[in-house]
Amino acid sequence: MPIHMGIVCETCHKVHFIATSRVIKPCHSIAGMYRLRCILPCAASKEFRKETMRPYRVAEDVFRSGCANEGEYELIQLAKQPPPRR
Repeated sequence: MPIHMGIVCETCHKVHFIATSRVIKPCHSIAGMYRLRCILPCAASKEFRKETMRPYRVAEDVFRSGCANEGEYELIQLAKQPPPRR
């Protein structure tokens, strides 16, 4: 399964993918921010930066739908980078 960047709704635990979701929009009042307005019945709202998105493994048809329900995605753990040498 491919890996795509997304943001999770802490209320309903759906992952929304910035490339295909219709409920993620740029936040015009704050540069560099995005707003997620989750799908009903959840209707949670949150603002986030692209840097806070995480990689998820998900089926291509689920990705194209814009969001994934619990059980349809797998969070990919990124390897920690060693601190820079001085």
